[in-house]
Amino acid sequence: ATAPYAAAYKPNAAFFEALGPNCGVTTLRRVIELIQKMDDQNKIPVLLDCKRGDIGSTASAYAESSYDHLNADAVTLSPLMGWDSVEPFVSGTYADKGAFLLCKTSNPGSNDILTLSTSTTQNDLLYEEIARLTHKWGARNNNNLGLVVGATDTEALSRARKAAGQNVWILSPGVGFQGGDLTGTMRCGLNDEGSGLLVPISRGISRADDVAAKAMEFRDLMNAARDDILANDGTSKANATTTTTTTTTNTDIAEYQQSFLKFSLEQGVLKFGSFVLKSGRTSPYFFNAGLFATGAALSKLGRAYAASIMASPELKTDKQDDVNFDVIFGPAYKGISL
Repeated sequence: ATAPYAAAYKPNAAFFEALGPNCGVTTLRRVIELIQKMDDQNKIPVLLDCKRGDIGSTASAYAESSYDHLNADAVTLSPLMGWDSVEPFVSGTYADKGAFLLCKTSNPGSNDILTLSTSTTQNDLLYEEIARLTHKWGARNNNNLGLVVGATDTEALSRARKAAGQNVWILSPGVGFQGGDLTGTMRCGLNDEGSGLLVPISRGISRADDVAAKAMEFRDLMNAARDDILANDGTSKANATTTTTTTTTNTDIAEYQQSFLKFSLEQGVLKFGSFVLKSGRTSPYFFNAGLFATGAALSKLGRAYAASIMASPELKTDKQDDVNFDVIFGPAYKGISL
């Protein structure tokens, strides 16, 4: 149903492998075969999301499994062990295959490692070095290497595009249920020719009542965003690569509210742009509280709740620092930090 609108398909190997070798891996092979038989004239490539990362004979065995047994066209890899962990997947017998290297992923924990500085000036980050190496390795190897950069961090996407250059393709997951802004992703991830970007969307399509119509809708949104960016002679893309910080003072916003908004932006919880919600409505912002995913983040969230309660005249008595209730009820998981 979605084949007329798909540039590629990206099955996640983990969910098949979890079902065991007989059911899961066999099913994955059948799914890939089905995709590749859908259109004999225009074969749709399959990018196997397996995130392998090892060296030597182990990497070679992973490559053999992905290509010879599962018949994938490309894979996702972790490049942190260097070129010799990538080479077996894109050279020799597999020189016509491709690999997308994890660069700046969308999970909050990626900041623990991928944003570490690689220079004394603190200006160069690890994920930018990965982007530069991907360009370097790919240039000597049929340009068959790309990057994985989460759509939930458009600043990182813009910096990765700048570091990788114009010829490296970027796979940018996170649009839809994870809160990534489609227009912002296109603006920051496309190269100057309006290509070089793959935006995978899974649940946003698979959970729709009419998957074909939803796939066509996303295809049209992407094309419209690209046309708009190119029509503006690259002005929007140029603006996206420049980060400008301004400080404003709003006396209508309390200090604890300003701190909470800043914290939400830093955590990637609050984003502004154009977002299609589960209801089908388009919203100018998206707040994903599920990204408050660490103990430290939940602690800050709890303190923000407390500050909000203590600032509310309806919830306080006449006595200082006293409240007029006995119990706080936090609905569902988003209330745990209370």
